[in-house]
Amino acid sequence: MAVYDLGTITTGKVSLFKVSATSSVDNVVLSYAYKNGKLPPGLSVNPDGEIIGTCGDATFEMDNGETTFDQTTFTIDKKYTFTVEANGQFGNVSGTQQYSIDVVKGPIKNATNIYGTLRPDNQSLDDWQALVLNTKVFVNDTIYRANDENFNTTIPKFLFLSGVELKLTSTILSLMKYNNYNFKLSVGDFELAYAKDTAGNVIYEIVYCVLTDPNQGANDSKILSLVDLPALTVQIKSDSLEIIADESFPLPNKTQDKLFSNDIINMQNELKDGLTINNFDYLPSWMKTPASPVRGWRLALPIRYLKPGEGEQALYRLKNEITYDPKQLNVTIDRWVMDNNLGTTFDTVSDVTYTGDGSSTVFTNVYNVTAKNHLIVTIDGLGTTAYTLNASATTPQITFDSAPADGTSVVIKMQNTTFGNLVDTTFTSTTFDSDGTRFIGEAVFFDTKDNNQQQLYFTKSSVTDNITHISKHRELVRTV
Repeated sequence: MAVYDLGTITTGKVSLFKVSATSSVDNVVLSYAYKNGKLPPGLSVNPDGEIIGTCGDATFEMDNGETTFDQTTFTIDKKYTFTVEANGQFGNVSGTQQYSIDVVKGPIKNATNIYGTLRPDNQSLDDWQALVLNTKVFVNDTIYRANDENFNTTIPKFLFLSGVELKLTSTILSLMKYNNYNFKLSVGDFELAYAKDTAGNVIYEIVYCVLTDPNQGANDSKILSLVDLPALTVQIKSDSLEIIADESFPLPNKTQDKLFSNDIINMQNELKDGLTINNFDYLPSWMKTPASPVRGWRLALPIRYLKPGEGEQALYRLKNEITYDPKQLNVTIDRWVMDNNLGTTFDTVSDVTYTGDGSSTVFTNVYNVTAKNHLIVTIDGLGTTAYTLNASATTPQITFDSAPADGTSVVIKMQNTTFGNLVDTTFTSTTFDSDGTRFIGEAVFFDTKDNNQQQLYFTKSSVTDNITHISKHRELVRTV
């Protein structure tokens, strides 16, 4: 069977591949399913023939390609070949076809996108979802990839940064010191854009709302001094003098206070200063298509992704046949959300410590391991192997041959993984797939990766949260 080459995908990018077949039988509806072979990590075959998902960063590489085997005669295949089966709705038509996809390493290892997710009240969310799922506006068979989470718009969100090299949440949060704090955006009109391939063919269309930043164009920061005071209101009372400043600005007293702007570009720049970012390469296709309407990142709220040729009708219905006003949507952001995460690194998990009571022999083991040699167990600092491991329990357990004495310290921890020059490498319960195993430098991390999005809560809610200046005059009472 000849193998049909679908093309190339870069790690960390969303698949836009599709397979299709034709039949000589009239009025047959074909559905597609993966049969055998190997798909790129993170991808799967949808019944409509769309190959959905985000390509994982699981291509094998050692020492940045500097390590060689068998005098470079040994190679690692990054071409994935798989078979898809097509079946008619009545079982009267069936056929198979082999396909291949080449995977190349992207410019960013473990790339993530960062979004602003709207958190409207229940009624506003219901109204939004009623719009997105309105079958009179968006007819079912016009929807592009209705079952692909990468194109799901039932929870309103906008792209903040793309192509960010994934770091620990704590590392990213440490960069959000000044400019990143709570802000509001204004919702504008409905617009239409297109995603095209390199040959100029439309892949999908998107209906979206323009978002406007009221702080657009603001300087990174502002020095507030005695000659640049906000408007003040003075209230004289029997026991105090109250001075109230507009916009909760502090009251300088022969000092200068630096205020930082949460203009969205300034917020981006604050993160860019401390992270490796390849923003353009990882933009969604519709933002990289020339004249669609503007090439490059834009502040936009996607409403619905549609098949080619369906966007103009949907846009007309939005503007003329419904009463929903997107401007009523409250766009208040108090956090960023990442669509990828590193998981939990075993080697840095805190030890689990218990105190023996002289009678208990069974202790819960929080680590998901399958063999005793994956653990280090000590009693009052002395290692022991006099126990059995029940890895099949709902929560893994260890059972000592005899109960640790009353008051003794029982410590359970993971066996450390080592990897490097002149060091024996120990692999414990490792799965080489897209589940989170990372090779970084000379360290190996075994991560329990989950699908939960990581939320980066802003550490301050307003421009003055980091201002600590207080008037030295006791009779001056600052109120907010």
